[in-house]
Amino acid sequence: MSKSRWEQIAASGGLLFVVLQLVAQGLIQIGGSEPSFNAPAGEIVSFFENREQLLFNSGGFLSAISMLLFIWFLGALWARLRRYEEAPAWMSLVAIGSALAGVAVSMANNGWGLAVFRIEEGLDPQLARYLFDEGNFGFATLWVFLAGFLFTVGIVALHDGALPRWLGWLGLLTAVALLISRAFWDSPSGAIFVPYMLFYLWLIAVSIVLIRSAGSSARAGSSAAPETMASRVGAVIK
Repeated sequence: MSKSRWEQIAASGGLLFVVLQLVAQGLIQIGGSEPSFNAPAGEIVSFFENREQLLFNSGGFLSAISMLLFIWFLGALWARLRRYEEAPAWMSLVAIGSALAGVAVSMANNGWGLAVFRIEEGLDPQLARYLFDEGNFGFATLWVFLAGFLFTVGIVALHDGALPRWLGWLGLLTAVALLISRAFWDSPSGAIFVPYMLFYLWLIAVSIVLIRSAGSSARAGSSAAPETMASRVGAVIK
């Protein structure tokens, strides 16, 4: 398999990440939507008790798999950023490092899974509140690292042309919005989740750009190969 084909596969990881995340959240929410961040302890216990454990665990598994796909996407994006950014390309490294730190925070954020795993043994309301808050706070902390990722990629896109300019601006605006949402992470308003949805849209758009770019490279390489061979044969004849 050619290098360009592998780049396309890696780039598609961003799209697949979004799909699996949406499916995972759908499975996790079966049994009733989650309470607000500042819900009372009794409501939180009821939320965990009403989860369909098999579906909830399946959602958690799909979420974990999506992180592997996201890391593949980051590899493709890093290759793209490094090609455009001037040496030593440190901003590309900062961008990918921020995203990987976010992955680490997300994977370590297992409060909800632990609560559902032990729910049949009885869950103390205060412990339920702690695990619920830990999950939400970890999710909100993820927004900070995503903001760093989007901001740095946006700068490279605008300064070095690594991505279309509109994606650079969208990344910068989404980064600022994520930081604002993090500042008000315990707000009962659903508006704090809007920047995260914008991140999904940005990710889909970037994945498409990378997939198409890798496809163009593959077609250019295949069309150039016969010409190169013909020129070599011509050189031998002369």
